[in-house]
Amino acid sequence: MSEAGEKIIVKVLTDKSKYRLSEPVRMTLKILNGGVLPVKLIFTSTQRYDFTILKGDEEVWRWSKDKVFAMVVGSVSLKPFETRTYRETWNATGASPGEYKVVGVVTSRPTRKATCTFEIKN
Repeated sequence: MSEAGEKIIVKVLTDKSKYRLSEPVRMTLKILNGGVLPVKLIFTSTQRYDFTILKGDEEVWRWSKDKVFAMVVGSVSLKPFETRTYRETWNATGASPGEYKVVGVVTSRPTRKATCTFEIKN
């Protein structure tokens, strides 16, 4: 449940807007406490974030797909204006040309997400 005055800002971005076929896509997920009070994010497992790549409505890659996370309640505390950053790379092997969407998710309860788009060209 959100605290009154809580201001969590979530952004996801890639290192470039256009990639060549089979070029790695580097993604960054940033969580900012934009408020003046500390915030505690509650998690129901040891997973803190996830990245998904979509082409249209089809999921083509998910960072957590081959991962296992302990089902342990945990938390992350963010001081006012503190940022937490997570980075991952999708190797894009076998990807076809077109527009893609990255969904970055903070797996807290409630979840928070952000998206951005990029293009793969021949």
